[in-house]
Amino acid sequence: MIIDYKDISFSFKKKRRYKRFRRLRFVFAILIIIIFYFLFSIFQSYRKIEKIETLLLKNKTEKALNTFKKVENTLFFRKTQKELRALIHLFKGDYFSASRIFDNLHAKGTFIKFEKFLNYFLDNAEYKKLRIYVDYLAKKGEDVGFFKILYMTASFDYYRSSKLIDKISVNSLKRERKALKIVKKINTELKSGRINYIFDINGKAIAYYNQKNGNTDSLIPGINFDKFNFYFKDGIKFYKLTIDTKIQNKLHKLFKKFFGTFLLFNLSDNSIIAAYSKPFNQKIRDAVFSQEYEPASIVKVLTLFSYLKYPHNEIFPFFCKGNITLDNRIFYDWKKHGNVKTYREALAVSCNIAFSKMAFSVGFSKISDTYKKFYFNTNGLNDLFLSFNTGKYKEKISKDFQLAKLSVGLEEIKITTFHAALISAIISQNGSIYSPYLVKNIKNVLKLGFYNHKPRIIKIDSDYSVFQKIKKAMIDVVENKKGTGHRSKVDFVKVALKTGTSGKRKFGFDSVLIGFFPAESPQYAFAFRLERAGKAELTGANFLKAFLKSFYEH
Repeated sequence: MIIDYKDISFSFKKKRRYKRFRRLRFVFAILIIIIFYFLFSIFQSYRKIEKIETLLLKNKTEKALNTFKKVENTLFFRKTQKELRALIHLFKGDYFSASRIFDNLHAKGTFIKFEKFLNYFLDNAEYKKLRIYVDYLAKKGEDVGFFKILYMTASFDYYRSSKLIDKISVNSLKRERKALKIVKKINTELKSGRINYIFDINGKAIAYYNQKNGNTDSLIPGINFDKFNFYFKDGIKFYKLTIDTKIQNKLHKLFKKFFGTFLLFNLSDNSIIAAYSKPFNQKIRDAVFSQEYEPASIVKVLTLFSYLKYPHNEIFPFFCKGNITLDNRIFYDWKKHGNVKTYREALAVSCNIAFSKMAFSVGFSKISDTYKKFYFNTNGLNDLFLSFNTGKYKEKISKDFQLAKLSVGLEEIKITTFHAALISAIISQNGSIYSPYLVKNIKNVLKLGFYNHKPRIIKIDSDYSVFQKIKKAMIDVVENKKGTGHRSKVDFVKVALKTGTSGKRKFGFDSVLIGFFPAESPQYAFAFRLERAGKAELTGANFLKAFLKSFYEH
């Protein structure tokens, strides 16, 4: 068989071309994958940058830092990364590191949404951060003149601020006209040498910053603002407090012949509407919150709480002869009370012997548990930068005489007027209260609010029946004709009360009283101390009566 190859080509050129084409396709595919990978990586990096910005603006600095660590070594957005690193330092308060990075960063092509950060620092009155960031952005050539004006005014540099306002562009003036009007007014106040920055619950100025001496001067009696002064120097802020000037002035008149302290809570939210200090030792600042003293019989409400709450041996009725011998020492009462039939009568007449017996009945460990529950031997309470001190007692007690003293508030225990009022508030609200506070809100240099107090419930104890029994017993202190608070009785409001007399006769006794009113549906809780004024059932009760008449304007 003859095979004819005449019309068949055996050239390998086409095959080589085909192989070359396949290689090109492969290289092209790899190139496309690489491009897509790079684009995807760029997109992912950009998304992480946005996430870091969001976290910072939510003040979640640690999460932002952890996210940043995932992108800081990537090839993309190197200049943006540096700016982000500086911003993280800024949010953490590391101003030196932030400034150092900003000083060495001359990038104009970063992708940070700087307007959001400028507004964040302004809105939260973080003026030092604002200044550092604004100075960096100005160096980059950004239009940040408006923010520069704001931090200058906030830093009391009203002269340079006013000069810059005159130079600012017409467009900026139109856009920020309202804000600049506020700034101009503040600059005028600063130029006069003083600026009102603390206001009462009704918006009345109660303190101003004196530029001449760098101090905050109070416009109302019985309260100082040293701690506010310290934070105000960081930059202008406006505070609205829960204080009621009208009540504060009424207390000032009542304290004309007395030394001491007074605190009044509004129980609807446990705001402090009066905090008056006029200590005998005038060197003590904020005595109503800080000065510790012997509480005497007001702590009997806590001894009674222990007696009613925990298992005990019944001690009533019993006969009070005015003293008992403990550890070869005589433990005295004010008077011989004779037959004391119930715990309510014991609280009304303030029988020391009855309460020492209650303490022995439940034991020191339960008394100690109660005191700790009611904020003794703790770090106290806080409202922002304000500290409200609470009392202390000796936790190592081994002798009956010591326990007896502790149970009636003598020698082994100290308290503050704030703490005494807090105990009264807790009892009045059956063991659950809002966290006490004084600062209602804070505004920045443009008088825009950036802080508002958020109520927070504190639950001390849920034994409703025990609190109800104590409240009824405290009402008897006033309503019982033999009660130590009977002289404070008025016909227009019923008060629940506990009196205490402490100190030494040769120096003059201190009157200490706690209570709440109206007793049936409590709206206010109080505590006060009259130093060297006499016994609580006399001077203290009469002072309370005068306060109630003034409060209700009778």
